Amino acid sequence: MKYFSFLLALVLFTACGDKSISSEAELEAMEASRVAQESAYENMVAAHDRIMPKMGEVTAAQRAIKEQLEDENLPEDRVTLLEAAYEQLEDANDGMMEWMQDMKPLAELRESMDNDAITAHIRDESSEIAGVEANISTAVAMAKELVGDHSGHVHGAGEDHGHNH
Repeated sequence: MKYFSFLLALVLFTACGDKSISSEAELEAMEASRVAQESAYENMVAAHDRIMPKMGEVTAAQRAIKEQLEDENLPEDRVTLLEAAYEQLEDANDGMMEWMQDMKPLAELRESMDNDAITAHIRDESSEIAGVEANISTAVAMAKELVGDHSGHVHGAGEDHGHNH
């Protein structure tokens, strides 16, 4: 059996001539591309994973703002600030939900895109999730400045929020 495998390999190698070298180089390049895609994709998902725990803070801050807005004796300028902070939190939350909805598994990208398109897509999505992270951090910081840190007062803070990995 060893000899048969050796002969088959020898016949294929001779029949292909220099093409086998090219094919081997192409295979190595394809594998390098796959590894680079996987690394970039993992980095993008890591950014997502850093943000998910902050979603509980977003919810807690929104509840704290709503509680304060129930006070009928709030000065109008305070109401305006609280409403703006609430809207900023809502926008940050929406940005995360939209990003997650648009995110596709790497295997699915590979079925429908070539290497350059996958690389560009991951780069764009990585940039977008970085913007989402910045928006969430800014919105939570603004809300905490206005109403304090109420993340411990909200049931479910830091929970999964129905998201599946």
